[in-house]
Amino acid sequence: LCAASLTPAVAQLVSENEARRRPEAVRGVKFAALRIFFLPALLCSTVPALFAGFITRRFIGNAEAAPAVIAILPCVFLGTVTAVYRGYYEGLRNMLPTAISQILESVVRVSFGVGFAYIAQLYAMKRFVNGQPVFGVICRSVDQMSDASLPYIAAAAVLGVTASEISSFLYMLIRSMFGDGLPKKIHLSKSTVQNEGRRLLRLLAPITTSAIVSSLAGTVDLYTIILCIKTSLFKYPELYAEKYSDIISSGVSLKELPNYLYGSFTGLASTVFGLAPSLCSVFGKSALPNISEAWAVKDLPRVRREIRRVMTVILYISIPAGLGLSALSHDILGLLFSSRAEEVSISYQPLAIMALGTAFATVSGAAYSMLQAVGKAQLPIYITIAGALKKLGLNMLLIPLPGLGLNGAAIASTVSGAVMCIWSTAALYVTTSTKPSPAFSIGAPLFGGALAATGAVWVKTSFAKFMSKPLLVIFSVCFAVISYIIFIILLDISTKNRVQNEILGK
Repeated sequence: LCAASLTPAVAQLVSENEARRRPEAVRGVKFAALRIFFLPALLCSTVPALFAGFITRRFIGNAEAAPAVIAILPCVFLGTVTAVYRGYYEGLRNMLPTAISQILESVVRVSFGVGFAYIAQLYAMKRFVNGQPVFGVICRSVDQMSDASLPYIAAAAVLGVTASEISSFLYMLIRSMFGDGLPKKIHLSKSTVQNEGRRLLRLLAPITTSAIVSSLAGTVDLYTIILCIKTSLFKYPELYAEKYSDIISSGVSLKELPNYLYGSFTGLASTVFGLAPSLCSVFGKSALPNISEAWAVKDLPRVRREIRRVMTVILYISIPAGLGLSALSHDILGLLFSSRAEEVSISYQPLAIMALGTAFATVSGAAYSMLQAVGKAQLPIYITIAGALKKLGLNMLLIPLPGLGLNGAAIASTVSGAVMCIWSTAALYVTTSTKPSPAFSIGAPLFGGALAATGAVWVKTSFAKFMSKPLLVIFSVCFAVISYIIFIILLDISTKNRVQNEILGK
């Protein structure tokens, strides 16, 4: 909740106060957020540790997960405080602290997670070889040793996440010692902190609700794909046995097939599909303080310029990325997951369908941030609910069809994404009286992206005999990227630098 809502809420209030030249209120937002959330976050990081066994046994159904739960609990406190500092600097239009802290998190998470797990494994093997109890359990075989040590090795890996949060937290604390661009000595009255705290809580309510709704909407696939595939499998067992004969011959039974298909869909197709929206979400976050600041002082021309700038950047990245990913879905998955050929064979068609909706996901995410900046934080809640209901209905309708299966889930995701994209963008443009330019912002990148994707497929087909498959995929992608860049340069020249002007917000 804090990661999804606290940072943008703090950023919005800070940028509004900065626009009104109220430095004491700017600092007041940070102190109010820390004062409100410090103790609850600390309690949420410590109290559940006392009941980790009960939680994992009764709610998760896996008592062996208790060490991992304990290992990750400090992240609740660390992530909450870090979210406050990130929102504070983002509100001051300084994205560098957030970027550096996220890079630190990624590097530390991987290196420490793998390192801790490896050390725990070596410790277990050493204890077993020396005939001593392994993590409190007397083991007489390698299998027993593995069963006894696995929960602790998993907890050691999870400690990598905690270590990454510690590194981000410490960086933010050290960064705060070097100032924030405001006067060092600012008198903070009690009334200012209380007032900003009340404003923060009022703003957090719709944002937090939207985050909860988005999280729940994300579970639609979890509760429908497996169920619908089981229903279809019960009706057409021969069809599934024939379609997935290679997977069944590898040891997956028909009973296990729905879970295997769902795991392949979420682990490969959904993961790769989420890369472009994750990249473009940065532009939406960076626009929030600029738009909220301009909106606070009623500078509507600047608000419209910023909206057009963000939308242009996102569309010119997401549309060609989606088309290219759709055209090369099988090859890209094969390159990234070369040792999982069966799962690639399941996932590439759904990925090709979902990739066509890449722009829908990226635009709606950015529109949500900008709607929040102009005081429409509740609207994304209704849009997300409508999209989730649309996805739920289409999943139930399409997945059981024998010719669709997972492709039906991909179609449902694309259609629901289109609904949320169109609704959120229209609401944003109407609220701010921004005039759309579909031919320039959609038509041009769509045409250029289609040319680049077609060129990538032609390169892949023409040079298949002369290159190894991994090298061929990389070469095809590079050809598509270079082709698209050349197209944008020519478009910019022919429109007298309109592309540059839109991206720079002129």
